[in-house]
Amino acid sequence: MDYRIDNNGGKATVVFTGDITFSENVSFRQLLKDISDQSVEVCNFDLSSVDMVDSAGLGMFLIAREQSETAGWKLTVSGAQGHVASMLKLTKLSDLLDA
Repeated sequence: MDYRIDNNGGKATVVFTGDITFSENVSFRQLLKDISDQSVEVCNFDLSSVDMVDSAGLGMFLIAREQSETAGWKLTVSGAQGHVASMLKLTKLSDLLDA
């Protein structure tokens, strides 16, 4: 998993590439720290270049949602397709994450 944060006046977009799996746990926590260090009101996770997410990756999205609620910013998800979109729908995370 690689990511890039584009922050435009408090509206951030995190563009992910690669798979989001258990092995990316440390990188994902760093991502959340990076978002928290910026003045963000809304953050969108762009998953259009993600081919696979496992159960740990889905759990990381829940951690991000909890952190967003605690820190006072809104988390949305966009661009999920194929396997990733199916996993979000199957687990009902698409409802929780405004996907």
